[in-house]
Amino acid sequence: MEGPPPEARLAPVPGLDTWRQWVAEWDAAPGSHTLRCRATDGTGHTQPGHRAPPFPDGATGWHSVVVTVT
Repeated sequence: MEGPPPEARLAPVPGLDTWRQWVAEWDAAPGSHTLRCRATDGTGHTQPGHRAPPFPDGATGWHSVVVTVT
């Protein structure tokens, strides 16, 4: 992808400490793409990229998935 990633549109917040749905659209070129997302809390702190297990302080790490565009 050329340039910065698209900004996601976020669904309403259903409550405190809940997952939130989102969507991001882009003109995908054919080929393999890795999509990544990360969380940002209410104070603006972004989830660290490194993976850590949930115990004792909660899981960290950016979720990613590989997609193939044909």
